[in-house]
Amino acid sequence: MNHRGDDAQTDMFGAPAPKAYVPDPRHVRNRLQDLLQQLKAAETFPWEPVIVRLHRDRNVPYLCDLLPDREEAEHWREAFAAELARLERAEAA
Repeated sequence: MNHRGDDAQTDMFGAPAPKAYVPDPRHVRNRLQDLLQQLKAAETFPWEPVIVRLHRDRNVPYLCDLLPDREEAEHWREAFAAELARLERAEAA
């Protein structure tokens, strides 16, 4: 049983709670690089609009938040924003 003052949290059966998963920043960078390269190689959006919104609004911000270096995360955000803007201009032309 967990007593007051114990730092280790246990589940209802007394087992220690599992440690939170922390992704390897190298894997996060690889995924960001893959997505960015797909955008850079494209003359128009390489995905359906719903997937573009998913990557823009959810996936890329989430991945950037996983990076330990805030400046690096901001660099990735800016790189994605620039490519998305380029593709938006291409589609508008």
